Amino acid sequence: MQKCARLMSDTTIMKVCRMIDTYDEYLELLRDFESHPVTLKSESIFDVAGYPHYENVSSNILAFYLNPNNEHGLGDLFLSSLMNLAGGNEYHHENIQVHREVSTNKGGRLDIVIETDNQIVGVENKIFHHLDNDLADYSDTLYEWAKPNQLDVLKIILSIRKEQKSSGFICITYEELWSELRGRLGVYVSTSSQKWLLYLVDFMGAIEKLEGKNMVLDKIDQFFIENENRVNELLIARNKFLSKLNAKVRELKEKIEKPSECTKQWIYAKNCLVHDFNLSGHLIAFDLCISPKGWELQLFGRNNKSKLYLSELFSISPLSEQQANLKYSRYILQQFDLQADLDEIKKHLLGWVNLLIQSESKKTNRHEGVLNRGGG
Repeated sequence: MQKCARLMSDTTIMKVCRMIDTYDEYLELLRDFESHPVTLKSESIFDVAGYPHYENVSSNILAFYLNPNNEHGLGDLFLSSLMNLAGGNEYHHENIQVHREVSTNKGGRLDIVIETDNQIVGVENKIFHHLDNDLADYSDTLYEWAKPNQLDVLKIILSIRKEQKSSGFICITYEELWSELRGRLGVYVSTSSQKWLLYLVDFMGAIEKLEGKNMVLDKIDQFFIENENRVNELLIARNKFLSKLNAKVRELKEKIEKPSECTKQWIYAKNCLVHDFNLSGHLIAFDLCISPKGWELQLFGRNNKSKLYLSELFSISPLSEQQANLKYSRYILQQFDLQADLDEIKKHLLGWVNLLIQSESKKTNRHEGVLNRGGG
C-alpha cells in the first residue's frame, strides 16, 4: 500500500511539474511576442471595401482616370503612361472618349474602349480571372469600329500577371503601369485634385497587395514563422480552456428550469445563456455570458421600441431600486468570477427575472388603472 501511494504521489508530482513547465513556456512565448514592436499597417478605403477584387469596379476606376477631361486634374497622366507602354499614337485631349463594357460582334464585353481623333484602343482588364475571353472577336470588332474613320487600332490586356500575346493584344502588367505612372507623377501633382490623387495612390497600393508586392515579412511575421509549433500548441490549449468555459454554460442551463414567463431559453455562440421574454409586446432578453474575465449578466431590449420600454421599467420599483450600469444600450446587472458557484449564479439570475416581472406587472396595472379611470 505504501509503495502504491508513493507511486501515485510521484505521478502527481510529475504532472504538476509538467504543468509548471508548460505554464512557464507559454509565458515566455507571450513575453517574447510582446517584446517585438507593433507595426501599424495603414488600410486604404479600397482595402476596406474589397473593391479591387472585382474587375468590374477596378475597370470603372481605370476608365475614370484614363479620361484626361475628368475632374481628377491629372490630365493625360494615365492615358499617356498606358500609350507609352503600348506604343500608341499622339492624340488631342478634347477628342477623347472612354467607354465601359462595350458589346462585341459575338456578344462579348470589352472592358474599356478609348476613342481619340486618330485611333481606337481596346483594354481588357484582368485581376484574378484567367484570360479566356474571345480576343479574336474583340479584335475583329475593334477593326470594324475603326474602319469608317480609318482609325489605328491598339489592343491591350492590362493584367496582374503577364499574359501571352494573342490576336494582336499587347500585355501590360499593373506593375509596369504603376512604375510608368510614378515616373511621370511629379509633373502632374501641382494641377491634380488632392482628393483624386490620394484615391489613385490608394488604388495603386490596393492592386499591389493583390499582386503580392507588399509581402514583406516584418519581425512579427518572423516570430510566427520561428514559433509556429509553440503558437499552435498555445492556441490548442486556449481552445480547450474556452471549451471548458462553454461546458459551464451548458451545465448552468441544465440547472435552470425555464421560467414560466420566458418564451425561449437557449445558448448563443456556445458561451452565452439567453432567456427571451415578450412583455406586453416588447422583446426583452437576459444574456449571461462567460469569458476568461468571468461571467456577466446583461439585460436589453431587442429593438428600439423594446429598449425604450425597458428603460421605463427601470424607473419602476423594484428595478428602480437596483444598481445597473447602462453600456451600449444594455444594462450590466451583475458580474461573477469564474470560480463562482453555479447555484449561486442561478439564484441571482432568477432573482433579476423576478424583479423584471414585478416591475412590468406594476407598469401594466398602472396603465390599466389609468384606462379604467378614464372610462369612468
